[in-house]
Amino acid sequence: MNISNWDNSEIIRVLVAHKKISQKKLVKMLEEYTNQTIPQSTFANRIWRNSMRLRELQEICDVLDYDIILQPKSK
Repeated sequence: MNISNWDNSEIIRVLVAHKKISQKKLVKMLEEYTNQTIPQSTFANRIWRNSMRLRELQEICDVLDYDIILQPKSK
């Protein structure tokens, strides 16, 4: 699936839909994974504003058992 033109919101929406979990459940999983408290509203705002860091997206992929793969564009 080519997600080159997607924003954070679209990517995360697809990931949680495939795993059949809520955003709230994802936040709890991330809190366990990172050993940090993540306010639900802060997480939702970062997604909505498209201000999530790559590290945070990597953590989300880790807890949901997804890989991020970069490859050259096909011509």
